[in-house]
Parts: sequence; C-alpha cells; structure tokens
Amino acid sequence: MEWFLNKGEDFIKNHFYKWYGFLVSSILLATFLLMFYALLPQDKVRFLWYAYGMVSVEIIFLCYWLFVTFWVNKCKKNKTGLILAVYADSNEVEQNLKRDFIDTIKKTLSDTKIHDVFDVIVVKNHLVPKYNSLSTINKLHAKIKGHIYIYGETKKRKNGDDEYFLFLNGFVAHRPVAKQVSDNLAKDFISTLPQSVNFKEEFAFQGFSISASVVLKSVKYVVGIASFISGNPLLATRLHEDLKNELQTTSNKLPSDIAILKKLNSQLAEEYSILSRYYFVSSDIVKTREFLDKALYLDPNCYSGLILESNFAFVVDNDPKKSLGFLRKCRSVSNDNTWRFNEAFLYFWLGNYPSALKQCEKLKKANFSADRDVAQEVVDFNQNLLQRVKDKPILHFWLAFNYYFKLNNLPMALQHAELFLVEANTDKNYLKLIDKVNGWLVSIKLEGKWK
Repeated sequence: MEWFLNKGEDFIKNHFYKWYGFLVSSILLATFLLMFYALLPQDKVRFLWYAYGMVSVEIIFLCYWLFVTFWVNKCKKNKTGLILAVYADSNEVEQNLKRDFIDTIKKTLSDTKIHDVFDVIVVKNHLVPKYNSLSTINKLHAKIKGHIYIYGETKKRKNGDDEYFLFLNGFVAHRPVAKQVSDNLAKDFISTLPQSVNFKEEFAFQGFSISASVVLKSVKYVVGIASFISGNPLLATRLHEDLKNELQTTSNKLPSDIAILKKLNSQLAEEYSILSRYYFVSSDIVKTREFLDKALYLDPNCYSGLILESNFAFVVDNDPKKSLGFLRKCRSVSNDNTWRFNEAFLYFWLGNYPSALKQCEKLKKANFSADRDVAQEVVDFNQNLLQRVKDKPILHFWLAFNYYFKLNNLPMALQHAELFLVEANTDKNYLKLIDKVNGWLVSIKLEGKWK
C-alpha cells in the first residue's frame, strides 16, 4: 500500500493538471475515503449517505481542479501588470525558479518606493507552455490585460556539471500607446533583457537573483517610457529616478546597465521638462524653474527644455532677445517646427519683420502633423497677450497668419486681418505687411464666399 501511495503521489505531482492526472487523483481520493469508511464503527453511518458525501467531495475536488488548472488572474486596475510566464521543465527547477527568481522580483519591488506601481502576476507552470511565443502571448494578454510580459523557459542539464539554462523574452502591451511605439518599446525591452543565461547549480541562487535584478531594471526603464508617452510623466519620473539611483550605486555594472544609463539622462530630461511645462502653465514659477534646471542640467540640448526656457525668458524675465537666443540652439536639435513658430513671433515682437516673414514663408510650406497643435497653442497665447498688451497691431497679423494658413479658420483669420489693417493703417513700418494682409483678405473672402 505504501508503494502504491508513493507512486500515486509522484504521478500527481508531475501530471496533476492533465485530465488523466485528475482521474488518478480522483481515484486516490475515493480510495482514501473508502479506507476511512472502513475504520468507522459498523452500523453507525449508512453507506448510502456516506456515498452521497463521497460524491459531494469529488464534485468539490473537480471544481478545485478546474480552478487551479485553467484560472489566470487578471491585472488590477490602475496598476502596471508585470506578467511572469517562465516555464520550468521539472519540479526541482520550478521550485528554484520560484524561490530565487520570481520571489526576488516580488521582494525587490516590495522593498522599493515604487511597490505600489506594479501588480505582479505569475502564470502557473503547467499553463506556460501555451504562451511561449509572441502570437500566444497576445492570447494571454487578451485574458490578463497586462502591460509587460516576461516569458521563456528554464532547464537543468548536464554540461560537465549540472547547470541551469535560463531563456527569456519580452513583450510590451502598454496602453494607451500606439502600436508602432509599443513595438519600439518591445525592441528596447528585449535588448536589455538577459535573453540567454547559464550558471552552475552551486551558483543557482546568485544566477537567478542577478537575472531577476536585470529583468527589473529593464522593466522599470520600459514602463517609465511607456508611462511618459501615455501622459503620466510623474510615474515615469518615479521609475526612472529610482532606476538611475540603483544603477549609479551599482559597483559592478553589467553591459545592460551601461546601455540603460546612457539613455536615462536624456529621457529624464524630457520628463522633467514636461513637469516644468505643467508648472509653467499653472503659474508656479518656483517649480517651473526647479524642474527646468534639472532637465537642462541632464541634457543641455533637451529640445522641449530649450523651448520652455525660451518661453520662460519672454514671459517671466521679460527678455525677448534672451528668449530668441535659446531658440537658436533648437535649430540643430529637432525637425519639430515649434521653434520656428516661436522665432517668428519674437522677430515680429522685436520689429524684425523681414526675418519674421522668412519664417512665415517656411511655415506655410511645412506640413508637419504637429503644426496644427502648435498653431493652436500660438493663438491661445497671443489671444491672452492681446488682453494685456495695447498698441501691438502686429499681434493681429500673427494671429491672422496662424488662423488662415495653419488652422484654416477663415472667420477668425478675417477678423484679425481686418483688425490689423485698422490698427496699422497709419504706421509706415507696416506697409509691406499691409500689402500681404490685403492679399490674404481677397483669398479669404473668395474661399469663404464672402463679398
């Protein structure tokens, strides 16, 4: 009997999640219940009623088996789902993987300031073989709705001595991120993962722990970028600041550490710049200056930081020439047209109309997808400026240009073009601009079918 039970136990451990594993387990359970009934005093319990109890226990056992065999947890809302689907090809390997790799990831996250960010879900080992490729991971994603997936396998093999072999891959499904961006994130993620690692059995703990540490660094980096793109710079900054501090204090840096560090400064600079812009719009000058200084310290060529520094110089320092100086640094940094809009405005403001008109001609020919959004910001800013500044008819010219050529808002273009003509009519400095506006008015009225 003991031999039979031992064999049954081994069979259940290795095959419990198969249908025949359930069948054998069910038979063993029924055998145990019958043995227990044999120990009861005779005539105390009717066998019929005991049989009903046995059937109930078997039904409960079936429900339990179905649950543990097929159920997969879903990610919690407002959390970043980190899904671990790494297959172990034996019970021994599975125990080591859980104890030294998965538990290291969980413990490390729980010990950091970002423990509230992640929801770590471990896919049961018997289910993992179903999700060992990119196409099947997409099926898993449909069930779990996670964000970052680590999948692969672990094996123990003879290679002289017993060695563990760990193979990992990654998948990014962060939302709301466009598919192309998500694909690029996935490439970045995979490039920093320890895709193939092997170590001797005697170093199993160190090998799994180091691998877990590398995985977490990659996760923080990629989730931070995804959060930034998704419009959550606060979370992005938390993740990347934590990661940078960790990498800087690591004495023996891995190649992946160095690769991430090279990218972190420019990424953090962008994140600080976005936060600075938020405080700038909120009129919190102290916070604006604090985060803007951080951004430009990490990356003196941070485009969004230079744009904001230019705005800061004009609005806060009241120094348009200083503002223009920052924009000149932008020319070689980005193909984005924001600097060109701002430079045209500053030239108009300073009375350098020929230079301003050159930029206007270039803006008319340019057709960047972001131009419309920038133009909307320009008109919002200048509309507000008109309420505070008097005797600046050039603002109406600039507004008419943006409404007509960039926003295709004919009524507003007509309104500001006519206001410019009224206010600039007696100023000889505006003669060339008046001629341009008269030409615009003819086109605007024809397009709008106005007399």
